[in-house]
Amino acid sequence: MRSLVVAGLCLSALLSPRTVRAQAGDEVTSSWTAISEVHDVAALGNRTLLATSGGLVVRRAGRVARTLTSRDGLPGSRLRSISVTTDGVWVGGVEGLVLLARNDLRVLRTLPIRRVRRVIRRADDVFAVSYGAGLFRVPAEGAPEYIELGQSHARRRLTDVIAVGEELYVASASAGIMVVALDGEAPRVRRRITSRRGLADDIVFDLHAIGTRVYAATFNGLSVVNARGRVLREHPDATRAAALPSRDLRRVLATRGRVYLATYGGGVVDLRSGARIGTAATDAFSIAATQEGLIVGHRGGAHRVEGDHLVALGGGGLPSADLTALAFAFGKLFIGTFDRGLATMSSGRVTAYGRAHTRWGVDRRINDLAVTRDAMGRERLYIATDRGLFVHDGRSFAPIEDEGAPSRVHVTSLYVAPDGALWVTSSRMLSRFRDGHWRAFGGDERFPVMQLHAVTTDRDGAVWVGSLHGLFRLNEESGDYTRYTVSSGDLPVDWVTALTTLDGEVVAGTYHGGLSWFGDEVRVEREGRRGVPSGWVNPHAMRRIGDRLFVGTLERGLMIGRRGDWTTLSLNEGLPSDDVTDVLADGAGSAWVATRGGLAKIRLAGEPVD
Repeated sequence: MRSLVVAGLCLSALLSPRTVRAQAGDEVTSSWTAISEVHDVAALGNRTLLATSGGLVVRRAGRVARTLTSRDGLPGSRLRSISVTTDGVWVGGVEGLVLLARNDLRVLRTLPIRRVRRVIRRADDVFAVSYGAGLFRVPAEGAPEYIELGQSHARRRLTDVIAVGEELYVASASAGIMVVALDGEAPRVRRRITSRRGLADDIVFDLHAIGTRVYAATFNGLSVVNARGRVLREHPDATRAAALPSRDLRRVLATRGRVYLATYGGGVVDLRSGARIGTAATDAFSIAATQEGLIVGHRGGAHRVEGDHLVALGGGGLPSADLTALAFAFGKLFIGTFDRGLATMSSGRVTAYGRAHTRWGVDRRINDLAVTRDAMGRERLYIATDRGLFVHDGRSFAPIEDEGAPSRVHVTSLYVAPDGALWVTSSRMLSRFRDGHWRAFGGDERFPVMQLHAVTTDRDGAVWVGSLHGLFRLNEESGDYTRYTVSSGDLPVDWVTALTTLDGEVVAGTYHGGLSWFGDEVRVEREGRRGVPSGWVNPHAMRRIGDRLFVGTLERGLMIGRRGDWTTLSLNEGLPSDDVTDVLADGAGSAWVATRGGLAKIRLAGEPVD
């Protein structure tokens, strides 16, 4: 959910010509990812590699040659690092680690180590560091060997590793630098370099050897460490870095007699001159020297350094891979993201909707989208955000300010009932907008429960509301309600995240409890061999399409089917991520799927879409 003008790489490069088929006949036909968020950059001969939140972008001769995603064999498309060794190209992502051949980038092996930040080869050994899983030795075959650095969680949140003689310098995000000796029977922590010993900060993002010195980029400046592991507090480069406006340093690069710093908040800086290079790459993650030039990767894409300014490398893709909601309005597909606001798609082209946030003040953290239509067919797009509810009429945006509506609070979900009423759940109340008037439910003895997450209506017109504290069936005229909970035997857990109807029954999705079906009797489907493939249903990620349910789950893909008969679409079938957040039918035999890794379009099998 970031607001930026997307300068992405050719959208056509994101689409694989291969169609992936699912067991039930539903198939992923295309996907769009966030190649505009570049976390790492590396040179591979005459090619430039970019690790993005939407896959591995390969550039050659100044243009995009291809983009590799999960559909090309990567364990996922949300990538965080690239390490080029004699073994090949190691690519670390949120979902795992992959080794690619240097020449054609085909997959050689995959490893289940998540969030790998760096891989190095030292003599006969390959070492990998993970943010969250720790340090591993990776043999040529077989499972990785975990190397214990200590019991603290901080010693498993690793960010970089370099070899210094017979030792490894391992950077961490709050335990400083751990010096690991390799001269014994097993690697062991010989000593630590921390803020108590002069390190600028214990959160260290990058290590870079310059001559006999090790430069450490930290959350609070630059430290220079000599060959004996002593911090040189008065080193000129450390002193220069201390004077920078932004001290949050993410990467150090020494090339052609210059030292460059990639800072988070202050862009790219030529350290020894003190000059800031351009203004486009404010939140920088990486900087690398390639045949294409000096390339910086940042939240908004990738730029090439030319003298004292930056040149964009081209554009396209989603502003964020982390999608939350979808809606059709004004002839476009609107896409909500977790922290980069709105984007739209029209004729296959994605555009960031930056004006909604910069000009109209719409909060960038989008939770849900819904569209209403009046008797004249005029559309209104409603936007649920972390800081209130907003409405868009196709030209401008405005916050909803009414005592019966959620004001500047956390708005969680939206639902348009068959009678045209808009229902809104929030952290404080349930609201209804009908015939130009708002009405609030909640906050009193008739409906006291807060932390609402989902709402729907059944065929009798009753309103069902899911919350952190159970499920409620509300009579909107009287305000009376019936409560269903674990204690009443109607729910597997009390946290209800999604609601919809199928065949006259109300279906409640829960967080880690599966589904509850409310018809003539209550039936619970838990996760398991005879239940549902996943018990973790994401907020408002459940839709009825035709005569089937489409259920977005947490890290288990998209469940499709009916009670007792389920299939799934996942990364293996071409989804950008197994964390599915929304599904939207287009009425023409296809559906759009929002995930934490991007957007997919699927062709639906079976009966026509309603």
